[in-house]
Amino acid sequence: MPFSFHYGLSLICLTILITQVCPQCHLPSPRSPAGPIPTCCMKANNATIKEPVHACFVHEEHTFPHCPIHAYILLTKNGDWCVDPRAWWLQQRLKKLEAREICCQIL
Repeated sequence: MPFSFHYGLSLICLTILITQVCPQCHLPSPRSPAGPIPTCCMKANNATIKEPVHACFVHEEHTFPHCPIHAYILLTKNGDWCVDPRAWWLQQRLKKLEAREICCQIL
């Protein structure tokens, strides 16, 4: 199928729609964490984190040669927490972080 004007316009509209779902997650955050960015989790935990999170990162399985798992890294005042993406509470916590304009950066 040749590329048409209507196809191109539809693609642009779809892109705009997707970026408007969570526009703050697609822009540089004014709340970017200061200091080094964590690079790896060797194992992830399902336990809930009750303390405030000030930054979030995510790496896929084998993003780095020495990182064998998929995990979310939540940074708090007391340390970094590696969280299993299947943790029952994680999606709700990520929504709360997005509401505070803290979006997970992909490593």
